[in-house]
Amino acid sequence: MIELDPQRLFRRLAREIPGSLQRHLMIVGSLAAAYHYRSRLKRRAVNTKDADVIVHPAGDVGACMQIADTLLGLGWTRTDKCYPKARAKPHEDLRAIRLHPPESPDYFIELLGLPKRTQRERVAWVPVRLIDGWYGVGCHRFMAVTSKGRLRSKEGLDYASPAAMALTNALSHSDLGEKRMSEPVGGRAILRSAKDLGRVLALAWLEGREGTEAWLPEWRRMLKECFPSRWRTLARSAGKGLRSLLDSPTALEEARITTEVGLLNRLDVSTDMLHATGERLFADVISALADPNA
Repeated sequence: MIELDPQRLFRRLAREIPGSLQRHLMIVGSLAAAYHYRSRLKRRAVNTKDADVIVHPAGDVGACMQIADTLLGLGWTRTDKCYPKARAKPHEDLRAIRLHPPESPDYFIELLGLPKRTQRERVAWVPVRLIDGWYGVGCHRFMAVTSKGRLRSKEGLDYASPAAMALTNALSHSDLGEKRMSEPVGGRAILRSAKDLGRVLALAWLEGREGTEAWLPEWRRMLKECFPSRWRTLARSAGKGLRSLLDSPTALEEARITTEVGLLNRLDVSTDMLHATGERLFADVISALADPNA
């Protein structure tokens, strides 16, 4: 990862991605969060190497093809790990579409998709055929929530709200599991769940208690709109993984490491501070969300 200024990167994306394509795109992840909290972060750079970009609406394979083909035609280049497969199956073996901007390898965008309402897999890979072969667009099951919390930057780019990204990450892990990141973080093998749930805590810490109290009606609305037949079940389970994280000193330390090298870089946020933030989030939001009588 390298340090990138979020506002400057938003400007570059707005300049380097044609306006005709921008209406299909929404920025998510650490870049979106760092941009939103740029004043709180005092213009600190964010440690990242990619800009995660959602293509909407859900299932729009044609838009994915158009975006990738157009950018490649404008001089964008594939990363080393982005290469075609001769066949569309198995879908999980397809390589993600990751592209460097022209004459600038310091970052890349990755195209992601919104899941269809019927998706049950944690991640579904949608095959996309480009001129040289087959690629995959990853659709994360709970990423649909981000489409209900869309904000507009002053550069004219859509990005996901912190509330939506926090709920997405909370829903993605009902337990800690055993899967670890493919690469070490801070010299350690980190649980994938610790990274994602640590993002929930980082967003809540940056938002502050007064702000996170407003997440409760937003989370409830997002769940109802995205999962009308299952929202109550999801509301009850939304805090399970986070509770496991807060109850595990080892996993919480792993979460702290990911926030230290990522969104909370050089802010000296300790595990005790993250734990307190998580407990406040439970008291103000998660417990009320799970209340069947609310």
